[in-house]
Amino acid sequence: MVISRKKTLSGARATKNKGFTLVELMVGLVLMSILTGIGVPMFRSFILDQRLRATSTDLRIALVTARSESVKRNRTVELQPSDADWGTGWTIPNPTAGAPDILNQKQMGDIAISGPAEVEFTPMGRALAAADFQIAVGPETSGATACLQLQLDGRATSMKGACP
Repeated sequence: MVISRKKTLSGARATKNKGFTLVELMVGLVLMSILTGIGVPMFRSFILDQRLRATSTDLRIALVTARSESVKRNRTVELQPSDADWGTGWTIPNPTAGAPDILNQKQMGDIAISGPAEVEFTPMGRALAAADFQIAVGPETSGATACLQLQLDGRATSMKGACP
């Protein structure tokens, strides 16, 4: 029994409290703040690029939808800005009087889109006029921009940067 008692006492003496010292904790906090300071601006740029991509894709889908509806209905279909400003959204009114709109898209945030007063597609799916949409997302000083161009044949192409 004496032997087991020694094992218990020596086992209790061998264990130590494990944890962080104040110096280790401070070094960890300093390293975390440095990495956060480096990562936040990159993350902001990533978010602006993704918002620009999403807005450009949404507008392109609206153009394709209006073109498709004009061919399907064999009528002229328009894509118009909401409240006379593309930055707040756009709509495709139904060419049939009294019927609900085909599409209502609302945009939120600091998005600026400049473009024509409206876009019209003929029953053949062609645009009546070529159009350029300049899309800017974020603050003016550090925002991201893209250009969405509508060709006369009704196809839309986009590129990063300002419209030529």
